[in-house]
Amino acid sequence: MTTEPHLPLQRGSSSTTSTPRGGESDVPRQLKTPPARFTNREQELASLQARLDTSTGRPLVQVISGPGGIGKTALALRWLGGIAERYPGGALQASLGAFDPTGPVPVGEVLGQFLRALGVPGSRVPVDVDEQGGLFRTLTAAAPMLVLLDNADSEAQVRPLIPAAADSLVVVTSRRPLGGLAVDEGARLLTLEPLTAEHSMTLLRDTLGADRVDTERAHATTIVRLTAGLPIALCSVAGRLAAKPKATLERTASDLSVGRRRLAVLSAGKEGDSVQASFDLAYQALPPEAARTYRLLGQHPGAEFGVGVAAAAVNGPAATTRRLLDELVEVNMLTEPEDGRYAFHDLHRLHAVEKAEEHETGDDRRDAQLRILEWYLRGARSTAHLVTLDQEPIPYEYVHRRPDGSSLPSEDEALDWLERERTNLFAAMQAAAQIGMPALGWQLGDAMWPLFLLRKHYRDFLTVSQLGVDCAKRWGNRAAEVIMRNRCGAACRGAGRFDEAVEHYTAALRALPADGDQVAAIRSVEGLGLVALAQGRLDDALREFDDDLHRSQQLERAHDIALAQVNLGVTLTRLGRAGEAIEKLEQALGLLTGQHDSYNVARARIDLARALALEGRTAEATEHVTEAREAMRQSGSAFEEARAMQVLAEVAESAGRADEAKERYEAVLPIFTELGRPEASEVRERLRQVQNPS
Repeated sequence: MTTEPHLPLQRGSSSTTSTPRGGESDVPRQLKTPPARFTNREQELASLQARLDTSTGRPLVQVISGPGGIGKTALALRWLGGIAERYPGGALQASLGAFDPTGPVPVGEVLGQFLRALGVPGSRVPVDVDEQGGLFRTLTAAAPMLVLLDNADSEAQVRPLIPAAADSLVVVTSRRPLGGLAVDEGARLLTLEPLTAEHSMTLLRDTLGADRVDTERAHATTIVRLTAGLPIALCSVAGRLAAKPKATLERTASDLSVGRRRLAVLSAGKEGDSVQASFDLAYQALPPEAARTYRLLGQHPGAEFGVGVAAAAVNGPAATTRRLLDELVEVNMLTEPEDGRYAFHDLHRLHAVEKAEEHETGDDRRDAQLRILEWYLRGARSTAHLVTLDQEPIPYEYVHRRPDGSSLPSEDEALDWLERERTNLFAAMQAAAQIGMPALGWQLGDAMWPLFLLRKHYRDFLTVSQLGVDCAKRWGNRAAEVIMRNRCGAACRGAGRFDEAVEHYTAALRALPADGDQVAAIRSVEGLGLVALAQGRLDDALREFDDDLHRSQQLERAHDIALAQVNLGVTLTRLGRAGEAIEKLEQALGLLTGQHDSYNVARARIDLARALALEGRTAEATEHVTEAREAMRQSGSAFEEARAMQVLAEVAESAGRADEAKERYEAVLPIFTELGRPEASEVRERLRQVQNPS
């Protein structure tokens, strides 16, 4: 069986597949560290703890609700950090993004994150949300676990993310009470109230030092009153004062009393005034460049970002931008969840957008957003060396100059960069579509191809490709539309949704204009052949691959001719026509060798070895597949190396070396099983036959 024919040999890379659950080392521990400054909430902590004392025989769901900035997440992390060891199934954490710029996070995205954290390789994460939920419940049925769902938008987001094991604990933070969870899931509800004046004063003293606060006790009391018991507002003020040890509390208290403007996200009332005033105060104290950085970062489409894209936003060097980001972290206007990664609280993001609207022209805001989006495109395109492109790229004319080269991923970190920025790239693609730049949106989706080819992520692959189709149609570019329809087909084929794959490939052929780039048609026909091959419709596969070969020959595309011959050789082998298969595969091998495509040379040798073994030419077969296995080991392709190992076992079996065949089948079976490949069933049956010959 042939797979992904456009991946070149990447020496020195390594496989990144995860190991399914089975040992302590596989248990996820995702809870973030509680904030260093945490004051009181003793009554709430005691109430939460008391609810653990009774077992209901089902997962316990705890909702912590309250206005933005009240400290819901801080309370949850402080509580869960002390009880995490009670849960042998581990701990998962995710933001549900109720107030993210691109809207609440889809349930399928969170389920995908959780499944990967539980050891499911990206290639095995189902595309369908219901199937994802079923697999999640299966994997979480054995042992109680913790799940923290932060910033939930609705009950519907939460329900599929509840683990199956009885006595698991799910903690949900939300600005809404989410009473429906109490009805349907028996959830316990806790509404946080603002800190008391006493506890707010304690937080201020812990941050600034008792002497400094007590010296200006009256003004400290004013600050506490004006921040209205909201930790985020008080921490914003305290952060500014801590950064300026000579600043007086008197001046701060006076400044807080004037110039307020309510944040739109909060309901009318003193809390909105308090947050606005405290944020305005911290903002006004920023140096001009830090204030500009804060404003322009509000244009970032995703929830978290690195130094490189921040430098693009402000159009400055990375080193200077890092210093400015650190200034914003010092005064609590940004958080740094991990080294070199930054995030807004959603209220601060709104405030940053507000300040940008006040102080930046519309053109300046659009330029910053475009620099951000183009930075992501440049970063994603810099990973193109990871794969052999299957057709000529559609050009994009950048509006802004190339950013500081050090801010873009290096060749060695390219794949990991794609993985880390996966959600930001999709958010950037969505943002481009929303602001009327479908061509840029399409380019962002197209540039993610290496990630999906190498790491699979079939659900994300399909989502991005579907949005890519929409962008291409709005752009009016039929060639781009066809490419993305083919990508949709590849995503569905990889996920085993073969009927849908056929629909997408067929739609691509229909959408291709007669005078368009016919290379795209090769991809469609090849895809239809691969679906037929996967389904065992060998005559159909042979017909499609013959068509593929004919089209490739007409366009004089030597690489595609070779790949079509590989696919024909595989199909002919499965039809028992070994002689014809050998002829096709040897022709393909010669072409690929001349093109210096080491990866596909190795693929062709694996399939040639299988055909040679059918004709009893086991010595030649062993030579080909042994060298191919070493090439695949160096490429980091766990699947193709396993495929070579399977063929070595088959060669040994056909040569009558039953013990060797058994040993090799036993070695390869867990690899296919881990990767979720259908070959596992075939190997299991061959192993049974070797162990129990009739």
